Amino acid sequence: MSLPSNGHEIELKLLIDPAEADRLVGSDLFGEPDHVRTTHTVYFDTPALDLAAAGFSLRVRESGGAFVQTVKALGNEAAGLMARPEWERELLGPTPMLDDERPIWQGMGDRLRMVAPLFEVDVERRSWTISQGNSVCEIVLDRGIVRAGDRQAPVCEIEIELKAGEAADLFALARRIDEVAPVWPGVMTKAERGHRLLGPVRQAARSQAATLSEGMSSAVAFQRIASACLRQFRLNEMQVDPTYPAALHQTRVAIRRLRSALSMHKDMLAGEQLSAMRSAFRDLGATLGEARDLDVLAARMEGSAYLEPVEQARRAAYERVAQALKSQRTRALLLDFSQWLSFGDWIAAAGTQTLRQAPARDTSSQILSRQFRKVRKAGRHFETLDDSGRHDLRKMAKRLRYAVEFYAPLFDDKRGLKRQKRLLDALEALQDALGALNDLAGAPQTITRLDLGADAASQIAGHVGEDRRDDLLAKAARAHKAIRAAKPFWK
Repeated sequence: MSLPSNGHEIELKLLIDPAEADRLVGSDLFGEPDHVRTTHTVYFDTPALDLAAAGFSLRVRESGGAFVQTVKALGNEAAGLMARPEWERELLGPTPMLDDERPIWQGMGDRLRMVAPLFEVDVERRSWTISQGNSVCEIVLDRGIVRAGDRQAPVCEIEIELKAGEAADLFALARRIDEVAPVWPGVMTKAERGHRLLGPVRQAARSQAATLSEGMSSAVAFQRIASACLRQFRLNEMQVDPTYPAALHQTRVAIRRLRSALSMHKDMLAGEQLSAMRSAFRDLGATLGEARDLDVLAARMEGSAYLEPVEQARRAAYERVAQALKSQRTRALLLDFSQWLSFGDWIAAAGTQTLRQAPARDTSSQILSRQFRKVRKAGRHFETLDDSGRHDLRKMAKRLRYAVEFYAPLFDDKRGLKRQKRLLDALEALQDALGALNDLAGAPQTITRLDLGADAASQIAGHVGEDRRDDLLAKAARAHKAIRAAKPFWK
């Protein structure tokens, strides 16, 4: 991937702890910075956030008495690697200049007059120009504060921008930095940080559809799907805390979605690197799964005399999660995966070229048909399934649901949307019922691991909803019947 045409930037965004940033600055990795300056940036939008909804951020940055207006468009992002169109112009003062004749503002109309300041960012910016391999990169370290009204959040991040050469060298430079001070791929722009301050204090990030379009190749579609999964992972794992189980749950969902995407496209992705990364994500997901099981059990045991031992085990599980998420292994995994997604061995493998170049719509139809058949077949004799069989059906239903959500944007005609909704509603009902049944089946194993004794196990059983089993089985059977009757939206 070479440097694109003018008007785009390719950069790798990394997060770094403030104390580690001090260590990086004090090291001899880059030497003295080329520039050290302070900047004050104001971000603008309408009260209804029309610019953000249209995929743009608008800012005016002041440094040393000079004002620069920048408009950035959302672009392809892969776990920190960003390639985004941007437009800059110098201004005489802090007021943005909005020209409705420019293509980026077309369609805004009278709403342009409603654009006003939303939040501001004050940072100290240090920058270095570094050679890496055959490339020239600019490294920028920003440390400061984002403010929106009476709320604020710290900023401490590194941006490595490609000035000339190959984008793969950005990752080599990131690894050099990580050897001195731990860094993690960043997925939020400063604009997004400001927007988050305008919402709830804590926001577990649910999955969002990737931007797919008619005629897109299967390789590009997969890259966008996987990038969306990595983004969901990073947005949630930064918030994981035992007082906020929703963040851990969505972190785990992101890993499951990513693993499903890798499995669905494994023929196209075949290579030595794939197996190692699938294994690493599976292990990380298992660590999160232990804490999630205890979250579920603790939530159902409110009022039980045995809640405290469960809570102790839950807190210990969260400590293991925190260690895993902050480990060098996970940092390396995220950087490796981000690089593999854009420049890995699968990109140029001769044996899979036809699969990569195939239209995403054709490939997705094959994937959806295959997953649909598996779910219908696995639950055909639902009443005879044991706990293990229902668990397998639940996993198949999840993969089908993920496939539907991944590729729904390619089938957005009126008929397709109606069929999507019916299938997703049925899959959600099946997952909810089977999930509750799986929790019931797994509770005894979790209780046994806690070693609380037979009396405790008997009392706890009354708190986990054993009396709901028949009702849940009936709901699951009805949901599977609805799935069998659903008409494919991809045909």
